[in-house]
Order: sequence, then C-alpha cells, then structure tokens
Amino acid sequence: MSELQNKTCLVFDHGLFTTLAERLARSDGFGRVLYHSPFEIGFSTLNQGIIGYGLENVERCNDIWRVKDEVDVWIFPDIEHSGLQLELVSQNRAVWGSRRGDSLELFREPFHETLGQLGLDVPKFKICKGMTELRAFLKDNEGPFYIKISRWRGSLETAKFRSWKLDEGLLDLWAVKFGPAKEIVPFMVFDPIETPLEIGGDTYGIDGAWPDEMLHGDENKDKAYISTVTKRGDMPPQIQDVLDAFAPVLKKFSYRNFWSMEVRVKDDRSYFGDPTCRAPMPATPSQLENVSNLPRVIYEGAHGELVQPEYEKPFTCEVIVNMKGDRHAWGVAEIPDELKRWLKLPNSCTINGLRCFPADEQHGEAIGWMVAIGDTVEGVIETMKGQIKLLPDGMSADVQPLGELLEVVSEGEKQGIEFADKIPKPEVVLES
Repeated sequence: MSELQNKTCLVFDHGLFTTLAERLARSDGFGRVLYHSPFEIGFSTLNQGIIGYGLENVERCNDIWRVKDEVDVWIFPDIEHSGLQLELVSQNRAVWGSRRGDSLELFREPFHETLGQLGLDVPKFKICKGMTELRAFLKDNEGPFYIKISRWRGSLETAKFRSWKLDEGLLDLWAVKFGPAKEIVPFMVFDPIETPLEIGGDTYGIDGAWPDEMLHGDENKDKAYISTVTKRGDMPPQIQDVLDAFAPVLKKFSYRNFWSMEVRVKDDRSYFGDPTCRAPMPATPSQLENVSNLPRVIYEGAHGELVQPEYEKPFTCEVIVNMKGDRHAWGVAEIPDELKRWLKLPNSCTINGLRCFPADEQHGEAIGWMVAIGDTVEGVIETMKGQIKLLPDGMSADVQPLGELLEVVSEGEKQGIEFADKIPKPEVVLES
C-alpha cells in the first residue's frame, strides 16, 4: 500500500479541476480526497455548491476551516487565492500552487514587461485606456487586431477585431457589458502574428526547477490537442528559452504547480503568449492519465521536492466533448464504465450513479474533454475514434480537428521541430 493512502489532500478549485480530484482519489493516490470550490454569495445557489458532489472517493467540502488540521496537502490547480496559499505556507502547510506566480497570467502588461527584461521577444501592442480611446484607435487603424484585458478574463476573453466595418458592433456590446466602468478599463490591442507555427510545452515546475521530460503539445484552439513525451533538452529551442528564462522568476515566487507555454514562431522571432500558471485545458487530461505517478509528483512537489514524471505512453490526444441541451436546465448522462477513466467532465457532480451538469448560463455545449494515450500517433488517434463511439446518447465529439493538428505538426517538422518518427496523413482521422 502506498504511503499516500495515509494522507489527506484538499483540492481547492473553481470547478474546472474536479477531474484532478477524481484522479488523486484512485487506489494509487491519496487515502482521502476533499474537494472545495467557492460558492458563497449573499444568496448561495445549489448549482455552485454541488460541484464535485458524489464523485467516486471524493468528499465535497464546503468549509475548509473545519478540516484544516486534517489536511496534509493543499492543492490549488487554478489561479487566484494566492493570499490563502501564502497564509497556509506561513502555517507550515504543504501547498501545491502558483502562489503569487499567478500574477504572470492575471496581469498582462507586467508580464510583457517581464518578457522584455528577460530578453525574450515582445509582441507589438498598444494600451487604450477606456472605450473612447479604444474606439478611436480601431477606427483610425486598419485591422485585424487581437484585444485583451488583464485580470477579468471572465468579462472579456481574447477577441479578434477584424475591421471597423465588420466588428464595430463589438464595441457597442462591450460598452454595455462594462457599463460605467468602460472608461477605466485598459484594453491591450495586439498586432496579429501571422504564422501557422505555434508550439507548446506542458509540464510542472518546483521552485524554478523543471522535470527531465514533459509534453510537447500542439492545440487546435478549444477543439483538440495532441502531444508527445519529450526530453527537456530535445524540446524546441523556443520552448527551452522560455523554461530557462522563467526558472529564476518562478523560483522567486516559490512556484509549485502545473505550467504551460504556447510560443508562436515567425521567421527568427518567437513570441511567448499568455502564460498558463495553472493546470491547462487541454493538456491536463493528458497529464492526469499519462503520468502514472502524478499523486506522488504533487505530494512531494508541495513539499518542495521535484519528482520525475513516469509516463505510461509516448503519445496522447484530446478532443472537446459536447452535450446538447438548454443551458437553463441540468444536463444528465449515464457514463459507460469503459469511458470513466478517459472522459474528463469538470463542473459536474454525480447523483444516483448519473453524471449531472448544473445549469450554467455562462457556458455553451462544451462540457469536457476526452483523452487517449498510445504508442504511436496513428494508434492514439485510432484509440480516440473507438472511445468516441462509446459516448452516451446526447454527447458528441469530433476527430476532424486532430487531422488539422497533424497538418500543423507536419509543418513544424519541415521547419526542424521534431515530433515523432512517423506522422500520419491527416486523412487518417477520417478512415473508419
């Protein structure tokens, strides 16, 4: 029996990483797994307070202070709550989390200043203070542009502004959304980086130290992901530059968490975009199912010790899973036993053996990710196709975006970015 069977962990989350709690609650994980997501408002709702309820071997915990002295490891896979993490650290508690390192993701302007200080390429952008200045800039300058804000990602996700003629209406929408605050919001307007080549790396860091192997992954935004286990020294040089540059920065923060990078490569320049100072989606499902010693990685990492990952297979892939239904109503599905390991369903709970999704007006039909692992690129895609056929009524997933990713991987190979000995043709995803 693993030593961890005598330990208790608490996963502190916002709903996205119930999947991590489920992974840590398996027989090779912790003996007791608590799960907490904040739900308290003036009039709290069941829909928020029930997230994580009924998951196998996971206890939903509404009051972390009542169990504080029972917890051996506190796990914060997401950003935010750095103050709570530091308070726990001050009490000599073991904490897996980003601590103040989450500021790199939360605050975009300081992050780009950091890029320059570290000698990395900085993309061209302009800051417009308020909606009036933003309107004037976009009207006088030809797009396209990408518009972002710091901190309040739930209020405005990265948006593409094609041209004044096509997207003027977006500004009207944002003016209504931000209301009286519209003139105090700083908007960051980025020039596009026109390149098909975007490379990624997904790993974890402990006080500025990196493991010897990690996932070299490519993402088809919000549709699919494919990765290969790669030695750090064999990662694309652009990724290695980021790892080397940010190691001392993360050491200063005592950063102990997942870490993900996306780098856009154009000619001899490479641009590290928004850092993911948390468990990324996608890529987290791949790590949950391919790192066989993940519970030990997290336990020791929370104590400041880097444990090398033990990967089960060399390749993984993921596709988004959708479920139709009215966003004002609960979704309910019966998950086949064969899929329970591979189907990652955040923001949900289990009632009477059924997977239940509380009504959420902020999200659409996407409810999670399906992950597959395998010995070859073609093999992992075939495994994914077989798993998709087992999806219950009402759920769907599409392998077509994996074919598009194979084109990206092949383009990278042409430019010297190695991925695998053999890359199948994109048409392989369509073969029955």
